[in-house]
Amino acid sequence: MKFKMLTLALALSLPTYANDDFDLTDLIPAKPGQAIKNASSVQVKGDLIVSDDDVAAVQVAHQQLLEEDDAGIKMIQVGSGTGILSVGTADYQVYNNHNATLLSKRGAYTEALLTAKKQFVENFKGVEQTCSTLAVVSVDVIDTGNESVANTKKELAESCKDSVSGSLAGYVTFDVFDDPEEKMVRVSLISTPKTRSQIRKSAGAVTQTTDPSAIFKNVVNDLREGVLPPVGAKVITHAETGEVVLLGFGSAIIRSNKNKSVARKLKNAAKKQSESRARSALLGTLKGDKVYWQGSFDETQFEGNKQFEYDPETLDPTEAKALDEEQAVFVNQFKQSDAYQVTTAGKLPPGVNTKNFISNDGFWQYTIAVYSPSLEKAARKANNEMTQAINGKQSKSGHKINAYGGVNESGQNSQTASGQVSKTKDL
Repeated sequence: MKFKMLTLALALSLPTYANDDFDLTDLIPAKPGQAIKNASSVQVKGDLIVSDDDVAAVQVAHQQLLEEDDAGIKMIQVGSGTGILSVGTADYQVYNNHNATLLSKRGAYTEALLTAKKQFVENFKGVEQTCSTLAVVSVDVIDTGNESVANTKKELAESCKDSVSGSLAGYVTFDVFDDPEEKMVRVSLISTPKTRSQIRKSAGAVTQTTDPSAIFKNVVNDLREGVLPPVGAKVITHAETGEVVLLGFGSAIIRSNKNKSVARKLKNAAKKQSESRARSALLGTLKGDKVYWQGSFDETQFEGNKQFEYDPETLDPTEAKALDEEQAVFVNQFKQSDAYQVTTAGKLPPGVNTKNFISNDGFWQYTIAVYSPSLEKAARKANNEMTQAINGKQSKSGHKINAYGGVNESGQNSQTASGQVSKTKDL
């Protein structure tokens, strides 16, 4: 599933400013076995997909990943633009407690997202690896004047540790998928010249003049036509002005509880969780994530044949007992672990707004965090106006505070609450 680092380096060295060749607006996820329009124009060179048709190229790349093993990475070359598609998958469980099922499913989405991010960084930065292998082979033979017996042993021990570390920015969620029958979810991330260039421009691009209400209308229309994912981020282009809008998605399950008061508190907690996750997703796309992964495996194997047994107390070969039947032993133990960590830290630009949604079934709380240059410009303008208004209200006249005197025995002195608080019998 990994393409050669040289191929990646050559592709990433190509210009990224000609992003008109790679427009996210029309890109469509594929399905396994689905006929792809204009597929004949696509050239497949290992994990490199080359075509003049960006829609067909992305569909071919996506379909290949789904048909291979639902996980991996493909690089897409269109004109002078290079895109990278990464797919991660994870499994979840179904429990008697519906809250547990939803939590397991959201955990699977998170794991799939982390896997897709790790694959990005792995192919950008490479993998650091340490492996050790040990093999011990021994033969123990006893010969007497009457017979010959032998024991053989083979011991193998292998241990590997891989690690990936790097920063990741300019990626968006391409598609998400939940397969209830297989109890599996999929998250696809994509990075294109458009997403990467927008990140570079976003900090200073505050000259846009799109009406904020038009931005949110455009966002809602886009969400109605697509899918509101539980994790990730997205880039959309305003239909009239061409302004790029970034969306960060967050979600949380709304835990059910038989106590209505507790249920309301849990619903409010889900909203706060969802908002924090949406801001984090937006920040990760704008500023970048720090992605860490460490994977390891340990495998031990024992293989042997035994024709005799020692006296366990003496280990004296003259006291060894020959077995009536030779015993064959084979034992293999394999252990594997993967640890993922993504850290997002920084300050979001002014003007980032959050909008909350509840799923139709009432089980999920969704939040989108919306950023656009126009919203940032409007927020900065409002902040300047407020600052000027506050400064303008500051009084220029006054007098020095007198800290001495002021005692008046006849001054107003209303009585506060007075009376027994605790009953004697209760003490």
